[in-house]
Amino acid sequence: MSMAETGTTSVDTVGQAQPGRQPRRGWRDILSLEHIVMALAALVLMILVAYPITWLLLGSLGLPRDFSTRFITNVIVDTQYMEPLLNTLVLGFAVMVAVVVMGVPMAWGVARTDMPGQKFFRSAPLVAFLTAPYLSALAYIMLLGPNAGLLNKAIRAVFGLQQAPFNIFGPVGVIFVISAHLFAYAFFMTTSALESMDASLEESAQILGANKFQTMMRVTLPLVMPAISSAALLSFVASIALFGPQAFLGLPERVYYLPTKIWTLLSTGYPPRYSEASALGLGIVALTAFALFVQRSFLEKRSYVVLSGKGTRPSRVKLGPWKWALCGYSFFIILISVILPYGVFVVAAFSKDWLDGPSLSNFTLRNFPFVLFDDQRSSRAILNSFMLAAGAATLAVLLGLLISFIDLRTKIRGRRLLDYLSILPLGVPGIVLAVGLIQAWLRSPIPVYGTIWVLLIAYMTRYIPISVRSSNTAIRQVDASLEEAARVAGASWGDTMRRITVPLVKPGLLVAWTLVFVPSLQELNTSILLYTQGTEVISVMIFKLNELGYFEAIAALSMITVALAMTVLLITRKLAGKSLEELAGT
Repeated sequence: MSMAETGTTSVDTVGQAQPGRQPRRGWRDILSLEHIVMALAALVLMILVAYPITWLLLGSLGLPRDFSTRFITNVIVDTQYMEPLLNTLVLGFAVMVAVVVMGVPMAWGVARTDMPGQKFFRSAPLVAFLTAPYLSALAYIMLLGPNAGLLNKAIRAVFGLQQAPFNIFGPVGVIFVISAHLFAYAFFMTTSALESMDASLEESAQILGANKFQTMMRVTLPLVMPAISSAALLSFVASIALFGPQAFLGLPERVYYLPTKIWTLLSTGYPPRYSEASALGLGIVALTAFALFVQRSFLEKRSYVVLSGKGTRPSRVKLGPWKWALCGYSFFIILISVILPYGVFVVAAFSKDWLDGPSLSNFTLRNFPFVLFDDQRSSRAILNSFMLAAGAATLAVLLGLLISFIDLRTKIRGRRLLDYLSILPLGVPGIVLAVGLIQAWLRSPIPVYGTIWVLLIAYMTRYIPISVRSSNTAIRQVDASLEEAARVAGASWGDTMRRITVPLVKPGLLVAWTLVFVPSLQELNTSILLYTQGTEVISVMIFKLNELGYFEAIAALSMITVALAMTVLLITRKLAGKSLEELAGT
């Protein structure tokens, strides 16, 4: 006897009773709340992501004026573009090597040895990573500037030198500052890999006669190579796109990279050369794609799978006297990446004239009231940055939550496209995205360009991948049966989201909000091309103050920025129940 004849019913995946015979789907089923939300999310992503990237492609082809491939060809063959391209490649590869040399030994010392000071060395790289790289560049201008750098002056006085021993301006300075910022990639990723690997493999190698060095080189290092190569890739991609250090340290010596060349094409001379800038932007995207291809090819040729169950707790390698050498090396890395930059900012922020160095007669508190209240542009920039960062973080997290929920908790056709589209900005550097946004919103019937709203759009677009990945991770940790039980009890999709899903994923959403807020507060790469008078943000104001030589105001503004970022991090740590190191690992 059939189910229909006995009057029994079947239960669908959410527990709602339905007849055994499936009825025809009506317009109410097609236009369910889930479908409406997905359509709205898709529309927002098309506007935020697809629209400017499309205009970036069209601009590189000379549109809308005339179709031509000469702009892309010129980027490849024109000598004025070859030098920035070569400089960018050298920068990327040099930083790759530097971050591995700086971060991996420290990670090994913290995770697998008896090196002293491990708690300090585990936390300090996070401070370097959260410091905007353009702030580090400005700090080293005050430290190692050839004429007035405080550290250069001190070395000259101690050793009686006639000339400054260091000059931070130029390619070496750019590589140094960016590496001091990005080594945290290698440190955190390698530390995580070392602490999660099976220590019995190393013990087996030592039983077979391998010494500590052979075990590290032939067992430990190959097993963590995916983490190291991923850190190197991320460092390459990030370094070639960081406008701040390239501009502050490269432009005074007329050393151009692709981002600074794009900036000069749009900011110096009239009319702005959008087609050339778009073509150069595609060059940076191509370099990013190439780096990803190389890394995947490298990993696919080797096997890194550990064929075992739950591993034993990693044992600590006793280094003997060498532990102090490793500790000294690690301290030197923290010295150049954290202590010296923050030290010079503190000195300058509380000085009447930073050139005179620290002294009681030179001490003042005037710089902070100046940037907070007296200078209208600086105070407006602080407010603009805070509002934009908070707005971008809130909207990006809401959008990321909806996209992740649709992807993981529904069977709507086409949901995967939302996830792929949301990740697309990862491969588009900030200044390249700004070029696309300019061309897109200049021609939009909606008057957005030239207002603060275009900066909000830029920040949301730039950091949507972070919010989506964080929300995706948070939702995966929630058992779907809890949501299904609510639906069985009669709750609607919206009620389930509001009363079940969101409260359970709240810690993950707080982390996602913070991971968008902090970089948005310091964002320079997109802001430098999109701001107008009245919409300056902190990073742009620092850029302008640097041109005027107001380093005391720069230091005060930098200290305020860092204080805001750290305050938000500490609040998130308390609310989300995660340590700062876990936030960085996320």
